[in-house]
Amino acid sequence: MKGLWTTSEMKSKLQVLPMRHANKTRLSMADRWPRRQTFDGHRQPLTAAAAAADTALAIVGSLGIVGGTLFAALYVLERQSKEVLLRKIERLGATIKERDQQLLEVAREVDRAKEYAKENEMFRARYTDATRDILKLERALELKDGQLESFMVVAQRQIAYLESQVRSLQNVQE
Repeated sequence: MKGLWTTSEMKSKLQVLPMRHANKTRLSMADRWPRRQTFDGHRQPLTAAAAAADTALAIVGSLGIVGGTLFAALYVLERQSKEVLLRKIERLGATIKERDQQLLEVAREVDRAKEYAKENEMFRARYTDATRDILKLERALELKDGQLESFMVVAQRQIAYLESQVRSLQNVQE
């Protein structure tokens, strides 16, 4: 099988270790243990507790990096959502200003309509008074017309009577 390694190939790949001295081909077991460098520059082998502490420190460091990255991502998300909300607030503020203008215009129209209604009430009262006066005048005119017609009838009768008397007098003189 081409995809699998033989045991000797695996050993040869695993035996590639850094060389400590030029004349040694492999490091001894003591040289392979993890070592820590002290403040004065010497390297000392790590104990199990120190190795665990170094491992824990590496894990905490990795978690710190992950936490920082997560914080940065959340900060960016918050800023983006904050910007969206600020834009929405600006749009709503503009809408409020437009609606306030519309409200002022409607309030002016309502005031004008109230003034017209007051004028209409005043004119309505004057109209009803004028209508009553017109009806009275029409009745009076009818009465006058009736009286005039009766006067005309009487006058025509008198004229006719006087004409008949004038004719009879003319006939008597002739």
